[in-house]
Amino acid sequence: MHANTKVRIFTLCYLVCAYAVALPALALLLDLVINGAAIDIWQGADSFTDLLRLRKELLLNLSGPGAAVGFVYWFFFCKNYRHHDPLDKYFK
Repeated sequence: MHANTKVRIFTLCYLVCAYAVALPALALLLDLVINGAAIDIWQGADSFTDLLRLRKELLLNLSGPGAAVGFVYWFFFCKNYRHHDPLDKYFK
């Protein structure tokens, strides 16, 4: 078994990017559902672009901690990824 460096790097990039997008998306979804912004948009009292304009700074500030969560997740769970290739015994 050997450590595949490309897989480790791509896993790190994927997790950091995924969590940097997922955390603001989750915050926006919770804002729509819990805060009642979806009802305001549905009734026409507010628009989705106004909601994004008001929450832009908050959502952008959440991408940094999201990337940090992705890195911590990779550091604890995916750092020691080992790839088993059955053909390794023939190419030593």
